[in-house]
Amino acid sequence: MSMTPRERVLTALARGVPDRVPFVENDIEEPLQVEIMGRDDYTPTELCEVLGLDGFGYHYPTGATAGTGQSMQGGDAFHDKYYYPNKVTFDFFPPWIAKMGVDAGGRNFIEKGLLIDDASLQLFDEYLPDPDHPARYERVAEWIAQYKGQYAVFARIRLGSASTINSMGLDNFSFAIFDNPKLVHEVHRRFSEWSARVVEHLNELDFDFYWANDDLADNRGPWMSPSMFREFFLPHMQVVARAIKKPWIFHSDGNLFPIMDDLLSLGMNAIHPIQPAAMDISKMKQEYGNRVCIVGNIDLDYTLTMGTPEEVDAEVKERIRVAAPGGGYICSSANSLPSYAKVENALALRDAIKKYGVYPIRLD
Repeated sequence: MSMTPRERVLTALARGVPDRVPFVENDIEEPLQVEIMGRDDYTPTELCEVLGLDGFGYHYPTGATAGTGQSMQGGDAFHDKYYYPNKVTFDFFPPWIAKMGVDAGGRNFIEKGLLIDDASLQLFDEYLPDPDHPARYERVAEWIAQYKGQYAVFARIRLGSASTINSMGLDNFSFAIFDNPKLVHEVHRRFSEWSARVVEHLNELDFDFYWANDDLADNRGPWMSPSMFREFFLPHMQVVARAIKKPWIFHSDGNLFPIMDDLLSLGMNAIHPIQPAAMDISKMKQEYGNRVCIVGNIDLDYTLTMGTPEEVDAEVKERIRVAAPGGGYICSSANSLPSYAKVENALALRDAIKKYGVYPIRLD
């Protein structure tokens, strides 16, 4: 029986068996969107139709200048620009409280975090918009009603960890854990309580699920020991998790296996992106596939960015063979589709998911 895109995504998030493997991306950077579409005045629905996506969130140029998601996170992009967005967006991230830079390609990056001591906590008042201001929610509700159709629509949020690490700077954060642990807790508390308040409003909108983006690791492992994760991160992340009343995906790059059991105590429905250089998707499926939906694992280091469509096809086939049987798998890149991914490879990703992802999976 054929499913709608929304039914397909929600079935997979519930670890059920849909009609075919869903395809949803955490983000597709706007320059790549424009290159795929050949214009900048398309709707989210039109991008889904062209790329074969089963759901959408993130942000779209809608006739304006295409930019990256990161460019929307500097302090100067918030308050009035947060309340009254001039592009279609479904993002509800707090700003980085940081000095931002721009590289030669126009991509924003964090030069240094600004939350370095107790006195700097006053910057929260300057940077954080009011989570109860109604304007952004009202505008996004209009966009959901206008574009949703049969697709699954998600809001991107944070649980506070990425905001804490990036706004303090990883080095300063690491020293503060020992030198000023109260500061670390206070920064995380403020970010998490802001996000929890935002989520309470989002629960009233017609979103199908959330995608929480909080990097905690690199390829070697988490940036903190399991005991420190439990002490400094988990209690604050739980504040946001308890507010969530819809299915949700948790995103962190890197190797999450050392903290996976603690992480899953937050109650998410899915883990993304199972980065190939850091995590074995076969191990993830065998050890955790009965507890959580698996999302992602199509390589960005080479395959989607430098490889060929044939290599994309082969990798998608193998990932579906390993992760899709029994349901509970959503295929996507191992992070997002950045502006430097090849258009032909994004289209090959679409085609391969449709070719190999029909249930029952028979690829052995």
